[in-house]
Amino acid sequence: MPEKLEKELLTVTDIKKITGLGRDTVYELMHSGEFTVLRFGRSFKANKREFYDWLNNKNNSNSYVYTLKT
Repeated sequence: MPEKLEKELLTVTDIKKITGLGRDTVYELMHSGEFTVLRFGRSFKANKREFYDWLNNKNNSNSYVYTLKT
């Protein structure tokens, strides 16, 4: 039985679903240089591990993470 291969690349749609951002904002983010993005013809794919590192603020120089007090 073949093993299920996990996607290593995220599409613009994947990132939209993960972040809740709009398409144009995701494209701006992908062009920011904060994580590796590959271009295949007209489509852009982000490295999944680098994107999640960026999202978890490990390599995110352009954002701030705030802890809200309740």
